[in-house]
Amino acid sequence: MRRTTLLLVLAAVVLSLGLVAGNGSGDGRAANFSEIAQTDARAAAVELSRQARALAADPAGVPKVLAAELEGQADVLADQSILLVRPGSLRSGALPFPDAAQTPSAPAEAYIQALTASARASLDAAVRADPGTARLLASTGAAQQVLAARAAEAAGIAAPGRWLPVAPTAATPGCAPEAAGSNSADTGTSGAQSPAGQPAEAPVPTAATSGPEAPAPDAAAALQAVVDTEFGAAYAYEVAMARTTGLAAAELLEEKREAHLAAGDQAVDLLPQVCLPALTPTPAYALPASFGADPAGALADLEAATPGVYADLSSLGNGTVRAWAVERLAGLSLDLYTDTRSVPASPGLEAQPAGLPWIAGTA
Repeated sequence: MRRTTLLLVLAAVVLSLGLVAGNGSGDGRAANFSEIAQTDARAAAVELSRQARALAADPAGVPKVLAAELEGQADVLADQSILLVRPGSLRSGALPFPDAAQTPSAPAEAYIQALTASARASLDAAVRADPGTARLLASTGAAQQVLAARAAEAAGIAAPGRWLPVAPTAATPGCAPEAAGSNSADTGTSGAQSPAGQPAEAPVPTAATSGPEAPAPDAAAALQAVVDTEFGAAYAYEVAMARTTGLAAAELLEEKREAHLAAGDQAVDLLPQVCLPALTPTPAYALPASFGADPAGALADLEAATPGVYADLSSLGNGTVRAWAVERLAGLSLDLYTDTRSVPASPGLEAQPAGLPWIAGTA
């Protein structure tokens, strides 16, 4: 009996030491930044979902319109908590905001403050995390920023300010002269061409582009896709403007067109960061097949698809390019989903919680 008891105590001590030494990574090593950021984001989503549901169930404590909004937000945050599961991790996560019980403000305001803090923590971490985690954190953080804005509107208080990245130090890309000159990578899109209009040549890789500060292998293609998407959308709005007769509708279309042109110009300015020349592409874009029959629907589809290219770029880009992609994804999500019926748990991503392999009842 004494030997058995001693063995059990010893096993418990060894197990506890193993968990501390591994910092909860599950494989005996210290958890890295991405693992910590993801598990913390999941812990925040779990707690925020609980808070939203508790507030929604207390109609005496919050207005009816806010209660309805919070009920939907609880479901979105619950979906996020599933998407943010990191299989193999033993970390429970730490909340990036104070305990609601210790927050002196009203419960609804405390929830909005916590939601805003969680969103900003995820968006900040997305700028530094590994590619896959960056994409997930950027998307879920963008959604939480939308939820905070919607909750503030329903509560009748000022919306939190938009997240802005801390400007990262842009690494000087080690591009060969041919890559930094008048040619750009041929990505199979309608991207920038050489001044003579000839097909662009791919940049010649150098040793400097393969280090830790170099862009990811597909960063150039991802940024070029953003350029094409933004200028293609601007062209679609320009065609729609030519077909409309109402002044108010034309002004709205012009506003959208200018916004896409501005984003396209920003993307072009970043092309040298991925060893491509900063050349605006030739305006030769094809309209969606549905545009003739339903221009409004086609434009809505274009808008809905835009976050996806920024989610890709937030995963593949580095430094200034990634920070800009995360900022654009968050801003686009606010523009698209603040006034819609529902908010996706992960804007720009197609992942569905029910389809994940660690969910009970799925393969």
